[in-house]
Amino acid sequence: MEQDPNYQARVAEPQANTDALSQVYRADEAALVALRARGIAVESVWDFVSTTDAPLDAIPILVAHLSESHHPRVWEGIVRALSVRRARDGAFESLKRFYLTETIESRRWVLANAIGAMAKFTEVKELPGIEQYRAVFNRPRKPPHRPPAV
Repeated sequence: MEQDPNYQARVAEPQANTDALSQVYRADEAALVALRARGIAVESVWDFVSTTDAPLDAIPILVAHLSESHHPRVWEGIVRALSVRRARDGAFESLKRFYLTETIESRRWVLANAIGAMAKFTEVKELPGIEQYRAVFNRPRKPPHRPPAV
């Protein structure tokens, strides 16, 4: 198989696709340099999703980027980074506005999850179509991140 050019091409193609997507994500996320300028050490918006909540001073930057054009995975990472109760003061109204105007079902679902992370269903039941996402409002809530006591 190592000598078969067809096999080698089939093996190389997925890796080339992965490498190309990684470059697209990195280039797209370079638009988030405002986070680094504020002293927030982050390589990707997904760092906030997989490790810890976004710092409070990152929230207005992330909210501002909701209205900018981003690769779908980067946009989802931004919304998921805002999907925490502590982001409510800076993100709740914007997330509701984006939910109202979003027409792509999968993106609406991501927005509904973000809203559900910071609000009770009764607070947003007037949003058209939110009823279909009611389950995201019934999940256990993660307590807000608190630094360890010194």
